Order: sequence, then structure tokens, then C-alpha cells
Amino acid sequence: MDFRQPVTPKVAGSSPVTLAIPTKLNTNPAPHEEAAPDPQVGLGELFLAFLMVGLMGFGGLAPAAHHMIVEKKKWYSPKEYVELFALCSILPGGNILNASIVIGNRFQGWLGAVAAISALMLTPLILLVILAVTYDSFQDIPEVKAATAGAASAAAGLIIGTAGKLIRGVEKSLTSLVFGVVTFVSIAILRLPLQAVMLTLVPLSIGWALYRARQAGAGK
Repeated sequence: MDFRQPVTPKVAGSSPVTLAIPTKLNTNPAPHEEAAPDPQVGLGELFLAFLMVGLMGFGGLAPAAHHMIVEKKKWYSPKEYVELFALCSILPGGNILNASIVIGNRFQGWLGAVAAISALMLTPLILLVILAVTYDSFQDIPEVKAATAGAASAAAGLIIGTAGKLIRGVEKSLTSLVFGVVTFVSIAILRLPLQAVMLTLVPLSIGWALYRARQAGAGK
């Protein structure tokens, strides 16, 4: 609360002027805005969502997962999804499989993690068994070869399109651009081993991010 004490100076030849001088400053900081709560997602919704991701995941699960989690369900913002995808990509195992466990655990604990990864694997497992049984009988047919080549091109296009969507959630800075270009050149052009690139660039990028966070905190 701001208390004010009136002070009346005397000026010759004029009427008294009353000034209000604060005697106590308001040192209470403005309250911080509370973070938006997590959306309420049930076990059934988790299962059905990841079941659809597995069903639509032709050419890879990443495009279908981004569409379902960010664009349709809006469980994650683009920036949150990029951070989740980056974390799950440097862990052993498939990145979308790892992401399904993290997302399921976030909303429904370990039961949600089990439901999400089970639903994600169910449809591809069934289709893969069917294809494995029938492909040997039809792989030499010209039409099947043409369809396989066309599917490979479509899969490459889906991956490129998903990469473009992920870039939108990345922090727009010169450092992010440098790390992204170095990673692309190392893997796509120089054909360096993926493990070596990750073990080198990931610690460097994390260290730089921590340094910037500390610098920003010290400047406040």
C-alpha cells in the first residue's frame, strides 16, 4: 500500500501549495502469470490418438505424430513439440516411440505410457506381419516394384515436409541456424557417422543453451 503524507510549503505572495510525498514504496512485485494447465486427456483418447498415428504413419511416424499431437489435438505447442522431439531423438530407440511414452506418462502416468506405445505399435505390427507373409510372393511383379519406388519417394517428401514444420518451432537465432547447418552438412553431405555427430554437437548445443540462460538470468 502507498501511504502519502501532505507537505505544505510556504511561498511568499502566494497561496499554500500541498504536495503529496510517498513515505512507503510498494516493493511487492507484480504476480507472475500462471502457466496454462495441461489439457485433460483420458486413457481412451490417448489410445485412439496413437492408434491413428500408427495407422497413418506411412513413410514414417513423424509426420502423422506431428499432425495428431500439434495440429489436431493441440496437446503440445510447436515449440514444446520440437523440444520433446529433440530430447527423444538423442535417446536410444525410435524418437516417436520415445515420445509416445513421454506424452502418455505426462497425461495419465505409467498407464498412459503403456496405452500410448501399445496403440502406436498395434496397427503397424499387424500390417507388417501381413506384408511379410505376402511380399515374397509378389515382389518380382513390375507393378509391385513401381509401387515400392513410388512409396519411397512419397516417404522422402513426408520427411522433408515434417522437417519444415519442426523448423517453425525452433528458436530463431544465429546460433540455432549454425548448429542446424553444421548437423545437416555433417550427416547429409559429409556422411559422417550419426553417433559421432550427435555425441559432438548435442553437448555443445546444450552447453551453449545453458550459458545463454545463465547470462539472461544474470542480466535481470
